[in-house]
Amino acid sequence: MRVVLTPIFYFLFSICVINSTNAQQSDGGDNYSKIKLLSARLDSNKTVLVVKVDAPYKDSVEAVLTHSIGWVVEKKKVVLATGPNTFSFNTAQLAEGSYRLILRKFEGNWSLTHSFKKD
Repeated sequence: MRVVLTPIFYFLFSICVINSTNAQQSDGGDNYSKIKLLSARLDSNKTVLVVKVDAPYKDSVEAVLTHSIGWVVEKKKVVLATGPNTFSFNTAQLAEGSYRLILRKFEGNWSLTHSFKKD
């Protein structure tokens, strides 16, 4: 009887360890929701969109600037340091209209969207 229980015990123990590891990995994806958009504003001349975000750790995201009908105006990879971060988009050549800033990370299907208008 003891010979049969030992393999079963190791099998059940292995399943518990695997489930515990998967839970720890999926918790890491939730950290993206902790990246906060502090502000996204056009400067006084409306030639630069200044974006400020706060990140809980060092990472990178994709920043995409789109027109309201979906045209991609500009796309860039932004490396974030722990804490407050600032980056910008040149908007001098953009026509008047509604635009959307999208910050996204493909791991964990995370994205953050902010709309703004250039008059």
